[in-house]
Amino acid sequence: MKTTTLRLLLIAMVSTLALTMAGCKGESSPTAPPNTSTVPPSGGVTPPTGATITLAVSPSATPLVSSRVTITATVTENGQPVTDGTAVQFTSTAGTFQDTGQNTTIRTTTNGVATAVLSSSSAGPATITATVNNVSKTTTVTFTTQPVTPPPPNTTPTITSICAQTGSTCTTPATGIPQGGQQVIITGTNFRAPVRVLFDPGNGQPAKEAFVVSVSPTQIVVIAPPFDIITGQTLPVSIIVITEAGTATEQKVTSQNAFTYQLTVLTPSVRTLTPSSGPIDGGTRVTILGDAFQAPVQVFFGAAEAQVISVKFDEIIVMSPTARDTSPNASGPVTGPVNILVRNVGSGKEATFPAGFRYIAKMQITAAGPTVGPISGGTRVQIDGTGFNDPVTVVIGGVTAQVIKVSGTQIIAITAPLLATSCGNSSGPITVTNVDNGDQADGPTFTYQIVKPLIAGTGGATTLGGSTSVTVLNALGTPRITIGGIPAPVTGTVTNPDGSVTYTIQVPTTLQLTTAACPSVPGVTAQQPTTFPISYTSLQTGCTDTLANAILVNPAGPILAVSPAGGFQPFVATAAVPPSGSDPGSPAVPAPTQTLTITNSGSGTLQVTSVTPGSGCGNFTFNTPTLPGLLGACDPFPIIAGFNRVTTSSPPTDFCTVVINTNAGTRTFTLTGTVR
Repeated sequence: MKTTTLRLLLIAMVSTLALTMAGCKGESSPTAPPNTSTVPPSGGVTPPTGATITLAVSPSATPLVSSRVTITATVTENGQPVTDGTAVQFTSTAGTFQDTGQNTTIRTTTNGVATAVLSSSSAGPATITATVNNVSKTTTVTFTTQPVTPPPPNTTPTITSICAQTGSTCTTPATGIPQGGQQVIITGTNFRAPVRVLFDPGNGQPAKEAFVVSVSPTQIVVIAPPFDIITGQTLPVSIIVITEAGTATEQKVTSQNAFTYQLTVLTPSVRTLTPSSGPIDGGTRVTILGDAFQAPVQVFFGAAEAQVISVKFDEIIVMSPTARDTSPNASGPVTGPVNILVRNVGSGKEATFPAGFRYIAKMQITAAGPTVGPISGGTRVQIDGTGFNDPVTVVIGGVTAQVIKVSGTQIIAITAPLLATSCGNSSGPITVTNVDNGDQADGPTFTYQIVKPLIAGTGGATTLGGSTSVTVLNALGTPRITIGGIPAPVTGTVTNPDGSVTYTIQVPTTLQLTTAACPSVPGVTAQQPTTFPISYTSLQTGCTDTLANAILVNPAGPILAVSPAGGFQPFVATAAVPPSGSDPGSPAVPAPTQTLTITNSGSGTLQVTSVTPGSGCGNFTFNTPTLPGLLGACDPFPIIAGFNRVTTSSPPTDFCTVVINTNAGTRTFTLTGTVR
């Protein structure tokens, strides 16, 4: 009983000693239990009851394994930091604290803050609890393993397979024909546009670039380029893929002998020819339909080799040779069927189509009519013969005709207008040409007849500048009409019911009418009514007709004429000489008067309305008949002028301007008078 009591007393004393040491140091040992007493240890700070704790973790709540993380506890009481030295116990479910090396530690506050540093050598979460007296706060830190830096991605392109598309399947190994055109699918990795794909034979021949259809990271679709090989030969080529072509990151990958070109040996067959006949002189464009044609080919019509225009797998186009060359000695029959032989030159395989083409007589014209028609065209001509192949061209009399019907034995064509170069009939053969083969034949001569024009009548008399009419039979094309050899403008055209054409024309003002001398006025002639011929010319045919004395042209109206034509001559007067000594002197001599005669040299009435002297006319006199003066043809109207100055003064010469006004115009004259 005594032993038990002593043992209990010893335990109590040890406990009291431990609490006292914790209070003196301000922090407990790593294994010290939390202080929940409201009485502080001896020499320590009494922990508060009901404190508030907040926790923070730095630098991260997910630190790496073996790295350190700081847990900060902020302790407040009634909103204020607790007393410095307040003990805060930190515990963790994983890891150890730096200062104790254990999963527990006791830290004291400064300004209400206490911190602990935790680390862990293994990954996983650690729950951390901070306790102050009767209050605890928990947070979690998760330690993670050290991250592994992944290696940089591999961007080098690779080729895993290559196949050639055939129908709905893609066959391997990839093969194709020399003409190219096969769709080739390249499968791999790291394909990046832009992409170039080369087919490289590697035998000294240059590589050829394929047409790229599409690109994805794992697939490229291209069209195989062509290569020339002979029959029976194979040509393996390597395929080179260049990714990001033309850039600084361009990369290349090669698949050796990835595609093989090969030419299959085929035996040709012929099914039909179109057309199956043609003229004996050859030149027919013939299409041969069949299978397994391989260029180059030879095509023979009998013994004669034809000109090959084009070759496809199922079609050959040739020009037929002349019929006389189809026999071995070139002297066989000129008409009839011949065998057609097609030979694939590379393999020597050939096929014969018996009697595949028939030579017929060359195109011929046996009859044509009518063979006469007007130059205006429109004649319907029927051409009979053989060997006509639509389309054809028909030339009649040198002018291309309009073809309206074609059969193998008959053509209907309509003549076109002929632009004649002279007034005469024009003749030329009727010529038919097959457009498809150039075969041509001439028929009878066709004559374009020119119907000459005839002036049937003209309008009545008129004046210069007036209008009249001309009626012409057989008028054709654009007219040219002259009066007295001078072109007369056409101002109107009317086609009459009888087919004639009436043209309205203007009489040229430049026509020279005949004149007659005026008996009472020397040197003046008057225009007389004059008849002139009219000529019509068709500019299309060049044909002309002239009607003599076709039209009477009268003067257009009164014409002002002057006699003398030069007007007034200078007036000269002699001044008086005064007496000197015994000399009685000389009397003054005035200038003689002059007469200017106004005359009407035209038709109608010339009316002189005024004779008006102007400035400087003070020493001149004028006498005229009564104004206004009405003058018929050749009637005179004299104007008598005089100069009455006989004394010398400065200036010695007078100048006078006289204006004569008439209904045919105005004339102005300048008179001079001199005293000496």
